[in-house]
Amino acid sequence: MRFLHAPALAALVAIFTGCHSAPAEDKNALVLRTYDVPKGSARAVVTTLSDTFWMGENQARLGRAAITPDGRLTVLASQNVQAGVQTLVDEVTKHPPTYEQSVELHYFVLRGKPAASPQPPPAGVSEIQPALDEIVRSQGPQTFTLAERVRLSSLNGEDGKVDTEQVKIWQKAAQTNDGVDALVGIQFAKNDKSVFENRLETRILLGADRIVVLGATSQHSDAPDGSTLYYVVRVAPRADGKRP
Repeated sequence: MRFLHAPALAALVAIFTGCHSAPAEDKNALVLRTYDVPKGSARAVVTTLSDTFWMGENQARLGRAAITPDGRLTVLASQNVQAGVQTLVDEVTKHPPTYEQSVELHYFVLRGKPAASPQPPPAGVSEIQPALDEIVRSQGPQTFTLAERVRLSSLNGEDGKVDTEQVKIWQKAAQTNDGVDALVGIQFAKNDKSVFENRLETRILLGADRIVVLGATSQHSDAPDGSTLYYVVRVAPRADGKRP
């Protein structure tokens, strides 16, 4: 009986295995990976990835992201996408967020009625006085009445909502290096408080000192005096005077 020397045996094995080689790695196959991220940043990273993975209606998402019970990031996506996730994680690790992990926005619903001369502002609106001054400059003197004031706080990048007798407000707000990136919506009730109308939804970027008039709705049916509803929002000022 003849025995093959080791080199010959290796060559023979190579021939057979070459005939039945394993298929090339499928780069589109889904892979589950877990990443360590700076403490408290996983939620914001998941929000960023979720927005990035969404490709539009009737389109497959590029992947899915979630937070593990121990606060790490887990992503189910292809190898190519995971490479991009790793780049994002590396950047977050190099430049960890220094902002608060919750976002508080202040909302004001005001009625403005044309006036013959400048009128004093109502109580409780001093923090949005610059917005009222701008309305007066563009629309003329107004008598303002505060219809509703709401403070809404939500976790960074998460949904938040509040319902009162007169107003429904929802937000999804996230702190960024440029300010608060927020998707907000408001519905205001008619005088009988049974029917919510005047719905608006918009996306805004709010700096620490920026006050935004989200929209204005004429009240022709309810107020023949020509009054208008104004929706105003700003980031909650901090008690210590520091920028959010």
